[in-house]
Amino acid sequence: MIYLFLADGFEEIEALMTVDVIRRAGIDIKTVAVGESKTVMGTHSIPVVADAHENELGDIMPEAIILPGGMPGTTNLDNSRTVHKYIASAL
Repeated sequence: MIYLFLADGFEEIEALMTVDVIRRAGIDIKTVAVGESKTVMGTHSIPVVADAHENELGDIMPEAIILPGGMPGTTNLDNSRTVHKYIASAL
């Protein structure tokens, strides 16, 4: 399982193209919302409903995590304790 974290202000093409290509390859990937709700607003005002919210994740660690760019998306990802937890587990 791969987690792709989404926070308000994410760069849509970096996130959605990545999810599309990985799913076409038959690899299990889950989008995870960081913030108030499962609906996350991209940097170009495109709303995306994530597969899960950061508070719904269990103790199972993914094989990989993806953090798409975009501003202020990267700053919002950096403000998430959940994202830092998964980064630390990957090291």
